Amino acid sequence: MVATRLASIGLIGLLSGGAHVTAPRLSTLRVTRVSVLQRGLTLQVRDTVRNAGRARVARSTTGYYLAQVRIGDRRVGRLLPGASSSGSASVRIPPSFRPGSYHLRACADDHHGTRQTSCRLATQPVLVPDRTPPTFAGLSRATTCIPGPVGGPVRSSPYWLRWAPATDDTTPASEIVYDIYQASAPGGEDLTVATYTSRPGATSFTTPQLSDNAPYYFIVRARDRAGNRDVNTLERQGMNLCV
Repeated sequence: MVATRLASIGLIGLLSGGAHVTAPRLSTLRVTRVSVLQRGLTLQVRDTVRNAGRARVARSTTGYYLAQVRIGDRRVGRLLPGASSSGSASVRIPPSFRPGSYHLRACADDHHGTRQTSCRLATQPVLVPDRTPPTFAGLSRATTCIPGPVGGPVRSSPYWLRWAPATDDTTPASEIVYDIYQASAPGGEDLTVATYTSRPGATSFTTPQLSDNAPYYFIVRARDRAGNRDVNTLERQGMNLCV
């Protein structure tokens, strides 16, 4: 009889030491529709919540989740029995999410999982792009071979550039390309436009023929298939090994 009375007032029972545990309240709110429009890392979420009970419900919150992480919410006003509320909210994908495909979940009357609520998955996938550039140590050496003597007629020769392969969290080494920036003075590289680009997976590059009447400086940066580029500034001057 005591247990029946406790259950009727929303309690599960007595814990050791006499502490009471309140049973989760069953919500009468139901998510009937949810959709997602993605623009980059911003999600425009639209949902509809319906009061499926026989009594008016107070104001509530619809929570939005990606992979068990609450990323935003929408406030819902009071609802009469059978009434619905539709609305939208703009939320951002947290930077902690790894690249991949996810499905957003909308949960009515949401209080961070403390109540038993109605949830629904959006059919449109949420795509988290790769935002991490490769890890790359930069250019190891730049050499050429133009036999002496120095100061004679202008001659030309290619330069051979070498580096250790970069690593990336999603792009295999065989698909990483390398952007090469060339200048004729220290620090003169235009790092907004590559002079050359290697083939995927390369660890070396041979430049076109370059005349010996000027010095040459090079910076190499790794770029993954998502377009993320490392930002090393290691510069190597081309060395003539045959003088």
